[in-house]
Amino acid sequence: MIKLYTTLLVLLISFFGFSQTIENPLQTERTIKFDSKKYDLVWSSHPNENYYKQEYLTKGQSLESFKSMLIIDFIKGDFTVEDAVNAKINELENAKKTNPVVNYTKFEKDGEVILDFLLSANSKDGSEIVVVERNVYRYLKIESKENSGILIFAVSERAYKNEIEYFFKKLKETKSVLINEVGNFEIPKINPKG
Repeated sequence: MIKLYTTLLVLLISFFGFSQTIENPLQTERTIKFDSKKYDLVWSSHPNENYYKQEYLTKGQSLESFKSMLIIDFIKGDFTVEDAVNAKINELENAKKTNPVVNYTKFEKDGEVILDFLLSANSKDGSEIVVVERNVYRYLKIESKENSGILIFAVSERAYKNEIEYFFKKLKETKSVLINEVGNFEIPKINPKG
């Protein structure tokens, strides 16, 4: 009897546990190909009826220590691209007051905006930078009968501790590459539910 119970328990754990499917509230493709790499949906959030967020990583990466992530956000409502961009710029301007690494550049084309910005985090004692993050956000207006709002497609790249110096050097040499890739990328269709 104990052996049967143990076998059933193992089967239940393998069937139900550890293979949880990530919610896909934007109903996008679960795998997105960008820059010749495949990114899989690894996390999503739909905390209220107007806001959706989905994050994608390549295999072998984790949310805690990723090097490159794709992000798709959707803010439902009667907003303009400028509303969304200005909200992010205000956030960055506030961060700049205490963090000299934070900076941004804004590009506009055909009603869309790309915001390229840097963030960083220091060690607990404040003595060194431990993470640098570069984000390239592309903002565009979505207009449909059911789901009008602002869609943001973004790529986030990070470097940690001893990689940071090389990260900045490479960024100087290849800054425009990621901006062009994000700007020219065919963003997956979304179909927000809920």
